[in-house]
Amino acid sequence: MEYMVLLMLFIVTCSCIPVVTADSVVSILPSSQEVYPGDGFDVYVYIEPETPVAGAQLDISYDNTMLRADSVDGSDFFEQDGTTSIFIGGTVDNSQGSINGLFAVTLGKAEISTAENFAQITFTALERTGDCSITLSNVILSDPSGNQLPVTLRDSHVTIPGSASTFTEETTTSTGGGGGGGGGDTGEKAENIDRKEVSKLYVTADTMTVYRFTDSSNPITSISYMSLKNSGFISSTIEVLKDVSTTVPEKPDGLIYRNINIWVGKAGYATESNIKDTQISFKVLKQWMQVNNIGTGSIHLKRYNDGQWTDLETELTGQDEDFFIFEAKTPGFSPFAITADAQAIEEMELAPVTNEGAILEEEIYADEVGETEITSTKIADPGLGQNSSLLLLASMSVVLLCRRKNIV
Repeated sequence: MEYMVLLMLFIVTCSCIPVVTADSVVSILPSSQEVYPGDGFDVYVYIEPETPVAGAQLDISYDNTMLRADSVDGSDFFEQDGTTSIFIGGTVDNSQGSINGLFAVTLGKAEISTAENFAQITFTALERTGDCSITLSNVILSDPSGNQLPVTLRDSHVTIPGSASTFTEETTTSTGGGGGGGGGDTGEKAENIDRKEVSKLYVTADTMTVYRFTDSSNPITSISYMSLKNSGFISSTIEVLKDVSTTVPEKPDGLIYRNINIWVGKAGYATESNIKDTQISFKVLKQWMQVNNIGTGSIHLKRYNDGQWTDLETELTGQDEDFFIFEAKTPGFSPFAITADAQAIEEMELAPVTNEGAILEEEIYADEVGETEITSTKIADPGLGQNSSLLLLASMSVVLLCRRKNIV
């Protein structure tokens, strides 16, 4: 009987002791470099996984009086061995000195175990000289099941020593009309276009026209409307953007998932005299929502028109293994953004990553759509470590008590 008690106490005690795992390392490389005012230079976010990784999200901060972020591009980390993945370059905000929401995830629960560059960021050194840092924050790595992995962060140091004797300031003058140019006839700057997908259909009167898009990195899956006239061949163009459209002056509110331009036909075609009942179907990664602790009810498609961003009527229509599918009604086509409500983010914010080997636990919450559930990972109460020690002491006391009784 004593042995059974001891065995049970041993099992209970072991289950309360945290499992210590080594950290994956996320670095900004090179760790230090020297650049002169006006110089453009690159840094790389480098991930060294200690355990297999299926998703990553992070923010980057820098001194906006010394550096300007120009572009963010995905690298090879989540495309090793032919893996299919989605990369989101986040939102660049040079007024705050931040790049928020860099995100990538494998599709089909594939995993990556080999160290590689995750992202490439191009900066320009400004006129102010001195030392500054490029720092990582809010770094989340997850495994194929969505569990958060422990990480160690390593930042980068940049020195701007002042104008060298050979340094000459160059000024670039842009000529031509407004609208930015460079992106074909859409007016979007070419350097802000991540990818472009075009679909062409022959459109006849009194028929439902449906454009379908298949690029896995394009969040728009279809555009549909009722055609009121015989219009011949009409093209629909999706521009998936690296940042908010260069044709609009401000970002939308909330956490941005993707910025997109959507155009149907030439200027003047997509009007109420030619089409009606227009709907846009789009997809949002489940793991992006999980990492950011977002329910489906907070997702909206926003449209920029007449000098302001407007929330479109948006509803959840389905899901597959990797994505939730939504549909929104729109009166026209222009720059769009897929966002999560700022208020919902504040109310459901995850506890910060401590990087001190805290125990992870899973929390399942039901969103506003029936039986749909999302599993999120959060940092458990740090008091659990103390509770484990108390349980261990209690177990030892019970063992000693049993032995004393046997002796008596």
